Amino acid sequence: MDAEGAGRGAKGTDWTAEQVGIVVANYFLMLVQERTGDKVNKADLYRRLAPEVGRSEKSIEWKLRNVSAVLDELGIAWIPGLLPAHNYQDALVEAVEAQLGLHPNVLTDPVSMQPRFTSAGGPALVPPPALLNSDLQDRHPALRRLVSRYDPAARDELNRFLGRAGEEMVFRFEFDRLCRVGRRDLAKEMDWPADRGEDHRGYDIRSFETDGEESLLEIKTTNGHARTRFWLSRTQYEVAAQNPLTYRIRRVFHFRNGAEMFDIKPPLDAGLWLIPDKYVAVPR
Repeated sequence: MDAEGAGRGAKGTDWTAEQVGIVVANYFLMLVQERTGDKVNKADLYRRLAPEVGRSEKSIEWKLRNVSAVLDELGIAWIPGLLPAHNYQDALVEAVEAQLGLHPNVLTDPVSMQPRFTSAGGPALVPPPALLNSDLQDRHPALRRLVSRYDPAARDELNRFLGRAGEEMVFRFEFDRLCRVGRRDLAKEMDWPADRGEDHRGYDIRSFETDGEESLLEIKTTNGHARTRFWLSRTQYEVAAQNPLTYRIRRVFHFRNGAEMFDIKPPLDAGLWLIPDKYVAVPR
C-alpha cells in the first residue's frame, strides 16, 4: 500500500484535518459539476490544490480516491476515473459527512438516469461473492456511524428511479441475451410485471433460460459495491422458497460506475446473511 493511501504524505507526515477538508470539499464540488453534465478536469485540480495543501499531485489524487471509497460504501456514484482506494483516516470520513450536510442532493439520483458501462458490451453478469456478509463491525467506527446514518439499503429501496432503471437494464440484457442465441421466440414472451406496478408477485421480471425454462428475477440495484446491503420483503423471500429452481435475485451494483450484476439462487440463506430488521407488531 502506498504510504499516501494510509493517510501520510510524501514526507511521511500525517494529513491535517484542514488539508483533508480542502480536498474533500473540492471532490464534492467536482461531483456536483459532474452531476450537472459539466466536464470535470481532474488534472487541473491536482495542480491547483498541490501548493494550497502542500502535497504532491499524486497524493491528492489518492486522497480523492479515498473519498470515492467512502461514497462507494454509502451507495453513491463516485466520479469516473477516481477508482475507490481504501485504507483512509477517520478524519476523511468525518469530512465526507460534513460535505453531505452541505450537498444533500448527492444522496439522490437524477430523475432520468442511465447505467454507465466500462465497455461497449454493456453490463457484465459475474459470479456472486463467496458470501454477502453485510456486517459492518470490521470497518472504521466513523464509517459505521456514517453508513447507519445514510443507510444505502433504505435509500435504494425508496429510490424508484434507480430501481426502475435497474429493471429496465436487466430486461434489455435478458432480451438481447435470448436473441443472440436464436431464441427470439422466448424473448418475445418475456414479461415485466413490476413496470405495471404489480409488486405483489414477489419478482420484477419473467425471463427464460435458453432451453425454455422460466426465470423469475427480482432486481436489486445499487450504485454501491457488490456487498452493499439491500432489503428483501417477506413476499420475495416466500416466492423464492416456493420456486427454488426458477427464482433468482439479480443484484445490480456500481450502476453508475461500470454496472455489473450477479444472481443469488434459493436457498437464499446459502448466499446471503439474512438479518431481521423490522417486525410487524399487533397489540394483543
